[in-house]
Amino acid sequence: MKSWLFTQQGFIPTQVDFKLLVADSFLVADGQVRSIGKHFERFCTSVALKRPEMKSAAEVFFNSALEQLPRSGNWFPRLALTDEQTSRFLVTLRAAPEITNTAILWTYPEPDPRQDLSVKGPELQLGAEIRNQALSHGADEAILLSKDGFISEGSLSSLVWWEEETLVAPNDEVPWLESVTRQEVFEVAQSLGVATKTKKAHPEDLINKEVWLLSSLQGIRTVTKWLGLSDQFLPGHHKELFERELEKFNSPLP
Repeated sequence: MKSWLFTQQGFIPTQVDFKLLVADSFLVADGQVRSIGKHFERFCTSVALKRPEMKSAAEVFFNSALEQLPRSGNWFPRLALTDEQTSRFLVTLRAAPEITNTAILWTYPEPDPRQDLSVKGPELQLGAEIRNQALSHGADEAILLSKDGFISEGSLSSLVWWEEETLVAPNDEVPWLESVTRQEVFEVAQSLGVATKTKKAHPEDLINKEVWLLSSLQGIRTVTKWLGLSDQFLPGHHKELFERELEKFNSPLP
């Protein structure tokens, strides 16, 4: 993993572990990225929310960072704005971890502890720490619940499910971070004429349903087991069609 700060002189290597104010990550597979325009828009809009005076600089940084990314191999770069008194842009190049088709879930035992879900970034480290707890229990992801026990999302991913032929996701009554992959999946559903809705749901409401874990890195993973809850989940018979449609969002790096 290598990181560079973006300055007027270009990119300068750094080994400092900065606290992040805004962050965005995406999979680069042999120079191809899914929905790079959506990531650009989310990053620049987030910077404008946190540091309005840096919006134009964010656009320059994002495009400059894309030029630096490798065009071969699988990578999971992170573009960020640091949360310092003098905020600076940072790009971190990371090799992409293994892509898997299925996932095991674990419920975080306390109400969602995150405080700032206005943009992706401030709670990223906390999300990583919570996921590490899930990994220690033999799961792939931790699911966060509201104080009333309703599903929000994964610590670093989104959760959606199927009720017969309707695609469902948590609604805005439960806080969740904006997700590019969730947006893509709902756009695919609309293009295919698939019914969608949002609602509040408890984990037990998802037993015997087709459940998906979504992220820009992994795409769609079908849930096969939820520790302490059930291993009765339907196989992802919608997944293959949606994955083919998601490929249409791919485009080469500029």
